[in-house]
Amino acid sequence: MNLLCLVLCFWGFAAISAGMERHARDIFAAAGSPRTRRLRLLAGYALLALALPPAIAGHGLSIGIAVWFGFLALASTALALVLNWRPDILRRALR
Repeated sequence: MNLLCLVLCFWGFAAISAGMERHARDIFAAAGSPRTRRLRLLAGYALLALALPPAIAGHGLSIGIAVWFGFLALASTALALVLNWRPDILRRALR
């Protein structure tokens, strides 16, 4: 359950960053249409929301929410490192 939660958090943040104009240019070399960016943002938020139930299922309600916040922090840090050093990894994965 922990790995699923972490992966969903990472890909949720990746989709959100691909929905932002600046990061979309870094990842895809073009920002894309506003509709595409909006869909990426919505998909990213949906993935972040889908990461909460596995954390709750694995640890219970109170600890699961705390674990989810921890995975959000870990995934956002990992994504920041990937965006700075190797955005081409996200380009291949998000296409």
